[in-house]
Amino acid sequence: MPTLLQQTRFALDELGVRPHKQFGQHFLIDATVLDQMIAAAHLNPTDTILEIGPGLGVLSDQLAESVAGLYLVELDRVLAERLQQRFARNPAVSVLSADFLKLEMARTFAEPRIHVVASLPYNVASPILFRLLEHRRQFPKVTVMIQKEVAERLTAAPGTKAYGVPSVLTQLYATVETICTVGPRSFFPPPKVDSQVIRLQFQEEPRVAVNDEKGFQRVVKAAFSQRRKTLRNTLKAAGYLNLETVENLTGIDLQRRGETLSVEEFAALTHGLAQQGQSA
Repeated sequence: MPTLLQQTRFALDELGVRPHKQFGQHFLIDATVLDQMIAAAHLNPTDTILEIGPGLGVLSDQLAESVAGLYLVELDRVLAERLQQRFARNPAVSVLSADFLKLEMARTFAEPRIHVVASLPYNVASPILFRLLEHRRQFPKVTVMIQKEVAERLTAAPGTKAYGVPSVLTQLYATVETICTVGPRSFFPPPKVDSQVIRLQFQEEPRVAVNDEKGFQRVVKAAFSQRRKTLRNTLKAAGYLNLETVENLTGIDLQRRGETLSVEEFAALTHGLAQQGQSA
């Protein structure tokens, strides 16, 4: 039985192509990691799954055997055509040659609840995750492999170097679990960084009370716009006023830096600013 590396090399040679840097292509060749991803996804036979960036379809093969429906969205037209041929006799599999970031969700995916299982293209992993966050009602559970650095930002705690806008906005709506760390040798070609498999469980409503979600996002982005400056300075630079009153209302010391605030404190700060008539 050929190894996944041998199968990958053969498939690419047969197609006459090489991995594209612009597509962030690094093909998974580690069967153990595939098994870990499948196990972490907790699949049910009645599930509909979305895989973004399926590439040569090594994960797709296992998913197609486990669920009721499978969407494969592949940007690379050559690989998308190969997937269409590969699954032509499986009515449960739909292959879309498209950019996931440009799809109209409601028109593309009919099911109200779809779980995402994928090894995401490195170059667009963050935008894809934020798109899924935006459409979290339709995609409530996400099991993905991404760069370790990106994964650490999503799980980071206040006061750490990795803590930032992605940490706060993700943790407002999701529980994020780290499943495993994956080294470069599990891919062809090997990337220059480690990867991680993570599982996100989205909830429709924020984990803490936020009356103005856009206002919350604006405050968070302002707080991290200049990490080395105090909240007082970053908020003032973003156009917020009456900061002494807001400080008294919230009990949050605005001499602190934004990176030290928890999700709950950002919610309180947003509410305090709103009370002064300052929203998105």
